[in-house]
Amino acid sequence: MKIVLIEDEESLNIALGMFLRSEGYEVHSFSELGSFFDNYKKIMPELIISDISLPDGNFLEELKRHPELSYVKIMVISGNTEINNIKKAFNLGAEDFIKKPFDYEELSIRIRKLFKERNSQIKLTDDIYYDFNKKSIIKDSKEIELTKKESQLLELLLNNRGKVISNSTLIDYIWETPVSLNTLNVLVKRLREKMGNKNIIKTKRDLGYIID
Repeated sequence: MKIVLIEDEESLNIALGMFLRSEGYEVHSFSELGSFFDNYKKIMPELIISDISLPDGNFLEELKRHPELSYVKIMVISGNTEINNIKKAFNLGAEDFIKKPFDYEELSIRIRKLFKERNSQIKLTDDIYYDFNKKSIIKDSKEIELTKKESQLLELLLNNRGKVISNSTLIDYIWETPVSLNTLNVLVKRLREKMGNKNIIKTKRDLGYIID
């Protein structure tokens, strides 16, 4: 699993990054919001762990300006434990709020709970699986490799199973520059063909796509 860590306290950033890597996670560390947003689409994180007050801005305020982040799980770590701050974090889409200082093992437990001990492979149908580590489809015990954009599309839908993801959100998340709706539709068609099943990814007309 890819985790983005945004923390400007250098010693905590380094120590927490080392701990999460020892737990088997791929960690991308940043100390400022600007550098994070410069690299966000290249990383495609499944979880963002961030402090609130950072040298170049407020993480919670940035959540308002970047609605696409609502489709990534977010965990806030902060020493500012005023109830209004905690409410704001949850209202803006945070999945969890951990008060500093905290025990690293507690953080690990919360992450596992957040993802419900997800295995590297997730079942799509009785004979089709997706492997998060290999970025490939497993069908009838055969491995079908996906492109970066195909895996980005599939993982965003899987991480938000049961939710309709709008066409505009998918485009903003997958491409670094604006593309047409037809380009997105072609990508979905290609992914469906690789899976050999048109019913896994469902189209919601004029809205977007969903995996139930």
